[in-house]
Amino acid sequence: MEYLKGGEPFSLGSGDCGVLLFHGFTGSPFEVRAFGEALQRRGYRVFAPALAGHATSHADLNGISAQHYLRAAETAYEHAAAKCTQLFVAGLSLGGSLALHLAACRPVAGVITISAPVFLSPLLSSAVPLLHRFAPQAMPRINFSALQGRVVGYSRTTIASIGAALDVFAQVKAGLASIEAPILIVHSRRDLSVPVANAHYIHAHVSSEQRSLKVLQRGQHLLTLPAYLPLFEDDVYGFLKVLQPRRPERQRSV
Repeated sequence: MEYLKGGEPFSLGSGDCGVLLFHGFTGSPFEVRAFGEALQRRGYRVFAPALAGHATSHADLNGISAQHYLRAAETAYEHAAAKCTQLFVAGLSLGGSLALHLAACRPVAGVITISAPVFLSPLLSSAVPLLHRFAPQAMPRINFSALQGRVVGYSRTTIASIGAALDVFAQVKAGLASIEAPILIVHSRRDLSVPVANAHYIHAHVSSEQRSLKVLQRGQHLLTLPAYLPLFEDDVYGFLKVLQPRRPERQRSV
C-alpha cells in the first residue's frame, strides 16, 4: 500500500510498555508523530497505524463505515498487545473516539483522549443526513490544516464519510459506561472543531475510578502538533508513570 509522503504509519522504540496512538479524521499518522517521538524518548514503545481509508487517497474513504473503523482499531490493538505486556491506548479526535472504543471492549492499562468527540454540534449532526440524502458525493473542505499544508491528510471528503465518523461517535458514546480503565481526557476550550462539552461528557459518563480532565485555555483542535505538546505533556507522563508497575528493588547483599 502506498501512503502519502510523511503520513506513513510508524512504530517507535521497544520494550514491554506500549502506547497505541491513533490520528484524527481525514488526517494521518503525521498528526501524532511528534507526540509519538516524545513518548519514545520517555521509554515507551509506540504504535501509530493509519485509520481505515486514511493516508492514501481520499477515494479510499468511499465505502468506509463505522464498522471498518472499529474493526481496524481492534486489529491494531491485537498487533500491539502481542508485543507488550502493558498497553495504553491514546488518540486525537476520531482517534480518541477509537481509543475509547478499545477501552470499552479490550483490556487496556489506561486511555488518553485528545480533542475526542462523542458528538458534534446539533446543527452539523442534523445537517449531515440531509446532505447525504440529496448530495452524498459532495466534497466539502473539512481539513483546513491539510489544505494549508500544516499536516498530511485529506483537505476534502464526502458527506458519506462524515456520516461514518458520526456513527462511530454515536456507538462510542453509547458504550462509555463500559470503560473502567484509568482515563486522562485532554481538550482545549478553544477547540472550534469538537466542542469542549465532549470532554466533560466523557468524564461524567465513564465508569473509571481514576479519571482526570485537563481543559486547556490555549491551543485548538490539533493539540498533538509540536507547538501545543508542552501544554499537556507533563500530564500525560504523570498519568502513564503512576500506572506503570513498580519493579521490586534488589535486596542489598549483606
